[in-house]
Amino acid sequence: MRNRIRKNKKSKKSDDLETVEVPDEIRGQFKEAEEKVAKYFDLLEWDPSTGRILIGGERYILIRAAAMRIGFPEALAKMLELEGGLNNPYVVKLVYQLAKSLGRSDAKKFHLSMGFDDPIEKLSTGPIHFAYTGWAKVSIKPESHPSPDENYFLIYTHPQSFEADSYILARGENSHLPICLMNAGYSSGWCSESFGIELDARELTCRAKGDKECLFIMTPTEKLEEKVKEYLSKITEE
Repeated sequence: MRNRIRKNKKSKKSDDLETVEVPDEIRGQFKEAEEKVAKYFDLLEWDPSTGRILIGGERYILIRAAAMRIGFPEALAKMLELEGGLNNPYVVKLVYQLAKSLGRSDAKKFHLSMGFDDPIEKLSTGPIHFAYTGWAKVSIKPESHPSPDENYFLIYTHPQSFEADSYILARGENSHLPICLMNAGYSSGWCSESFGIELDARELTCRAKGDKECLFIMTPTEKLEEKVKEYLSKITEE
């Protein structure tokens, strides 16, 4: 039997954003995007008798978070006989690039389905799609400057990151490294597709390491190392 599950509607002010936190100057664009994305996800069709989950006519699958972020990388490292498990540099790169390709692919399809053309409009759907599909909520910091050129700069947090939650639950101890590679990869893939420029992201602090939040920086690929060093120097001085 096919089941239709509507998302739980919350009572909120008309100008509130439910799925993302952004600076005031871009709130209007994100509010419009949130309403459009909500309609897309409003009706979920779940038919276990045929093994299908459909959202907006697109087929989705449910994967246990820890199996994706912990079990898969560790199995990959073991299969390739690599030391360090999910923290092996080759595994880290592979997991990040896999997530980036997923973000780019989802963005391309989603933008086409929704009829979006403007770069900021395309970007605005990313964090909302991110929240609806269970990756994390996104909070964009005021000092961000999302422009479709070499000056692109995004600083943001992912509260409730599925990767940090999965690691904390599974391991019960702090990681030595930031763990949210897929969050960083997916978001940079989505934004790269939205703006037509190559972007990459790096997680600087992570709840799985014992930090208070999962904080990321995203810039054009060639500027990432410079901006990471600049930001880390800034917070060290503070």
